[in-house]
Amino acid sequence: MKIIMTDERISPECERSLLKEGFYLIKMPPDPYLGEAVASHPDTLAFFDGGELITTADYCDNASYVFSDVREYRPDVKLTFTADKRGKIYPEDCAMNALVIGNKIFCRTDCISRVVLDHAKRQGYSIVHTAQGYPTCTVLAFGGSAVTADCGMAKILHNEGISVTLIRPGEISLPPYEYGFIGGASFVDSKKVYFFGDISTHPDADIILDAIHREGYEAVSLSSEMLTDLGGAILL
Repeated sequence: MKIIMTDERISPECERSLLKEGFYLIKMPPDPYLGEAVASHPDTLAFFDGGELITTADYCDNASYVFSDVREYRPDVKLTFTADKRGKIYPEDCAMNALVIGNKIFCRTDCISRVVLDHAKRQGYSIVHTAQGYPTCTVLAFGGSAVTADCGMAKILHNEGISVTLIRPGEISLPPYEYGFIGGASFVDSKKVYFFGDISTHPDADIILDAIHREGYEAVSLSSEMLTDLGGAILL
């Protein structure tokens, strides 16, 4: 069984599709310390890498059943709880938002949790500072490639030797904001890139799909809806 942590606001159609794909969903409720739009986004609530799941002690207290499920279904996962304080205004909500690609971790180093940085150092990652506090949300990474609408992130990724496909911003739902981001509207498992919604609704669908197929990955649309930024997903 594949265990996945998602925003509790995932649509019924996306949820059904994930169940058919063999996933068991652990739905993450909102953190009251965060702004409503991202309060139940996995990439805002927790960081998972190398068998270690990091989140704040406050969030564990507020959503204890989530971590009870993690312990039940993935007892091998190491749970680490931090004292990080969060806020409703960016970048006070970036403590867990770090993107791992290969042997590098991309994050806004003045905002990311010290616990996440300590984990990165233990793993031997090169730490790459980004001005963008939401690297995981703004970037879809697979294989040695990435897709993003963030020009700053595109430049950093390119400089680090990652093949980047730059797309136009917009056409991804994230109420009440004007739009959301491609990384938050997707996640990767094995050789598949899953989208929360229908990738064909995006105006740059063709170039996104080309990038995915060049790396030997398959794109899976989980619903017929517009793409929705749900803060990605954590695959345990």
